[in-house]
Amino acid sequence: MNAEESTGPPGSRLSDAGLTSDAIPVRHFFGTRNAPGGLNAHIQLGQVTGGHPEFPFIAALKQIHSTRVVVLKTSMGPGALKQTEGDALVTNQPQTLIVVRTADCVPVLLVEKGTGVVGAIHAGWRGAVAGIVSETIRACVEEFGAKAEQMQMAIGPSIGPCCYEVDEPVIEPLRTRYPAWPGVLRETNEGKGVLDLKQLIYYQIRASGIPESQIGRLDHCTHCRADLFYSYRREGQVIGTMFSGIILPAK
Repeated sequence: MNAEESTGPPGSRLSDAGLTSDAIPVRHFFGTRNAPGGLNAHIQLGQVTGGHPEFPFIAALKQIHSTRVVVLKTSMGPGALKQTEGDALVTNQPQTLIVVRTADCVPVLLVEKGTGVVGAIHAGWRGAVAGIVSETIRACVEEFGAKAEQMQMAIGPSIGPCCYEVDEPVIEPLRTRYPAWPGVLRETNEGKGVLDLKQLIYYQIRASGIPESQIGRLDHCTHCRADLFYSYRREGQVIGTMFSGIILPAK
């Protein structure tokens, strides 16, 4: 691994393994166009795979912009997941890398070391407004006995409010489901506004009981940083996605 370097925002580092956040005390990464190198070839959606020299098992979902959280509680080998679709993975299994894909949406990673549980979340605007992040925190509490106040979370690179203009199909459900919407949406013209998706997720994490000091936020904009990230909105099509992941060490 090459030496890490600062990328600007406090509490984050970039290496050939991807971006990391000081808020997460176990191995993790927020991927870029080129990092982690060679990982993509070992990932199959809806499957647990192996074969990457650094990760004994890798689990990934077919993402559907939902609030479905898939829980992995037992040891597993390579093969199809029982639930192949969803937008968050949580596990207490060591040496199992759980990953999500993004290309403007928000990747969110979490760990609760006391219980030994990690989570990886894909939050587009639909999932974020519907509560995918809160649902994932709840699943960790209910399925593993994790304590929200002991969780450490990091919000990864995504499209920023500098570049994320939205219209009524986004604004209406945000207004309907999220009473504090003026704090995350700045209206620009009739029926249009700019949305701060990371800020919406931050508010939801805080509302779930996680202290501010245990939340990291990497304020890179995927649309602005063509050198680092793919962006569906910038490119007008999916030409690539970034993988973000987290793994518990061997016991």
